[in-house]
Amino acid sequence: MPGVTAPGAGVPFPLTYEQDRFHTKTRADGWSHKNVQLAFEILGDLDTDALADAVRAFVVRHDALHLQLDPAPGPHPRQWTRRIDADEEVVQRLNVKAASPEQFSRYASALLSRDCVTPWSYGAQRPFKIRLLRRDEQHHALLATFQNLVFDGRAHHLFGHEVWRDYEALRRGQSPPGTARSFAEAAVRQRAATPARQRERTLASWRERLTLLTRTAWTGPAGACRTDPGTVGAELPAATVAALRDLSAEFRCTVLQSTVGHFVAALAARTGRSEVGLWTSMDSRTSQDADVVGMFAASCPLVIRDAGADAPSVRAQVREQLLNALRHQRLTADEIADLTRAAEETGGAPVSRDIYVNLRRYEGNSSVPDDGGRLRITADAYPLHRITFHDSFALHLRCTEFRDRLDIDLLYDGHRADRRLARTLLDDMLTVIHSAVDGPHAGAE
Repeated sequence: MPGVTAPGAGVPFPLTYEQDRFHTKTRADGWSHKNVQLAFEILGDLDTDALADAVRAFVVRHDALHLQLDPAPGPHPRQWTRRIDADEEVVQRLNVKAASPEQFSRYASALLSRDCVTPWSYGAQRPFKIRLLRRDEQHHALLATFQNLVFDGRAHHLFGHEVWRDYEALRRGQSPPGTARSFAEAAVRQRAATPARQRERTLASWRERLTLLTRTAWTGPAGACRTDPGTVGAELPAATVAALRDLSAEFRCTVLQSTVGHFVAALAARTGRSEVGLWTSMDSRTSQDADVVGMFAASCPLVIRDAGADAPSVRAQVREQLLNALRHQRLTADEIADLTRAAEETGGAPVSRDIYVNLRRYEGNSSVPDDGGRLRITADAYPLHRITFHDSFALHLRCTEFRDRLDIDLLYDGHRADRRLARTLLDDMLTVIHSAVDGPHAGAE
């Protein structure tokens, strides 16, 4: 629908498929609320007016942050936009009397934690809370939380990238962009009528993957011990990531696809599994909507049928599954629930949801622009305070790719997968990665 235009303020438009699925989960019993959070510690000579103006410009131009829902939304709510008023406060500025930097950090963590778990009050409230804290002229904190119904991982990246880009522009006397691609328009375009043939393919793809997942229930390796849940992790430096990126390109895949391939291969080798069922979060944005802030990410199933094959074959299977999931992502929560019930009846077992893979890629480096050396900016500087989120997966792989770094974290639940298994899987992955980028390609696999 190339002719679609954004609905005017106050005009209802449909939820994206991913919004529908998220909203359905929040209505289900046992699904806890959590906002998306961002936090930056800022040391140095900060221009607070420029930063506040950069944040305001971001909020004003991205209409997903103008969204409103009915005060008591039902299973199929309406949404519309309400523009940001000229005199409306977007950034709340607070002077914090802290005796030390440590006390200031504890206060910032406590404030961010409270905002993180505070549900969005549907109706008139904005779906965000942004605070700029000041301890003194050289020590600030920028805290932001966004309702997940309007903000996903890609939006998280865009906030950090655009706000600091615009801050630097304002410092140079330039104006930040006044408009951005519309989330409302993208939502209307996404929910336009899908060709019948494409819809049948989508239903068939989900039906097949869900049925396969009924036979991939987790069984840990012999000798596993019950431990406390935890995380093992590794950070690959710029030189290793660059070499891995070049090598992956030769095999027509990405760094993240290669990393998941190594994980699947290690899992198959250590547990004797021939089939591995995974869930991942898939971003359904089209290329033209790559910079749209909003909610376009939702979980979807993947099944690697021959996980014990050679490394190139496993990598190719992972790539094919990810591309297939991207092509066939657009289903409502009700449709997925119906397909899940049918798959479990056909397979005679529950759909496995034991392993989750979270993949995030940022175009730039891991460090934030530093205003020409005048600032030292640290992202994720304030850990949540007295908040525990329980992971329902036996294993949860998190991969975050920057141009100059690859972070790999493997979470384990402690009773279906223990620390020893998680550590072994990560070590196996790292061994293959380092041998691949350090040795001849013929012997890397």
